[in-house]
Amino acid sequence: MKKTLLSIFSVMTLVMGMTSCNKDAKEENFGFTASMEAVTDEDGKTYIDGVNVNWENGDQVAIYGSTGCGIFTAVPHNDNLTIADLTNGTANPGEADYSSFYPVSISNSKHQFTMPAVQTTTDGQLKYFPMYAESDTKDLLYKNLLGALKIHLTSATLPAVKAIEITTPGFNINGTYTAKMYGAAPTMRLDANGTSTTRLECETALSIANGRDFFIAMPHATYTALQINVYDEDNNVIATKTLKAGKSIQIHRSQVTNINLSL
Repeated sequence: MKKTLLSIFSVMTLVMGMTSCNKDAKEENFGFTASMEAVTDEDGKTYIDGVNVNWENGDQVAIYGSTGCGIFTAVPHNDNLTIADLTNGTANPGEADYSSFYPVSISNSKHQFTMPAVQTTTDGQLKYFPMYAESDTKDLLYKNLLGALKIHLTSATLPAVKAIEITTPGFNINGTYTAKMYGAAPTMRLDANGTSTTRLECETALSIANGRDFFIAMPHATYTALQINVYDEDNNVIATKTLKAGKSIQIHRSQVTNINLSL
């Protein structure tokens, strides 16, 4: 995906996902292609390139078929970066029906994936949404599984931000899920290990003196209780914001919801 846009998966999650597919077989091409739906903002406007999500060389997906799973690498089309050929398969997944997860790090099995409780970012920006596809052909249309909360932080006095935690009491926002297509959109069912806190960790502390956006991927829901804690590089809480009573925030699948905080 676009390098300028949130890497949300830890090394541990990457290892977990890749163990469910055959990585050791000879790499081959099996004729799969991939396309993706657009990401929009709160008003339904499609994000332009640089914030939108496109395939990028090196992106990997896990494809499951009748006989197993293979890991495939995306080669984007030059004239349309939302379409890619999926090449260098580590194993032939067999015949349809196919199911697939992007990125490979979240994949557990044909219909199960894990959202980690820790997401990471280099510059605060969104890199991708986790995606899922089901198809009875080798043309896979990937649908976004989650939405995202974009938190714009501004402070001329607070230290640089090293982490942000989102807590949603009474509603789990990470864990192990089952995914299935329901009509034109995927559905998610929490299976296990869910918690109500997700932490976004920056690789280096980021200044918010001139304002900065931070993105956290979250399940589709209406949140009536939400707390945001902001941490410095010594893991001290430097700011806390809580949703006011009677207020709610809606996170829609495949959309970005904005919050502006002047701290």
